Amino acid sequence: MSPYRTQKVLQKKSYPKEEVWEYLEEGSLKKSRSACVCMTCQHFGYSCDKHCRTLLTCRIRERLIPHGEHLNSRCPLWMRRTEEKISWCPEAT
Repeated sequence: MSPYRTQKVLQKKSYPKEEVWEYLEEGSLKKSRSACVCMTCQHFGYSCDKHCRTLLTCRIRERLIPHGEHLNSRCPLWMRRTEEKISWCPEAT
């Protein structure tokens, strides 16, 4: 047995930075009936907060997307996802 007392150090849980972001302003998203919606955008992302709720995010604007709006709305900054250009699993090639 070691003469020194050791103490286990627990890592502090870190939560995503998105948790402090504000929601997109009213009117910044336009309704869309095509496949060009937030969910298919290069800048779309999601994570979970400390209460295990899903946060839908626009990474370019650093704002949260209201639930449901990612399915039928888009903004002028919409970009095609790069996975379509480089395939779904580029590291396998």
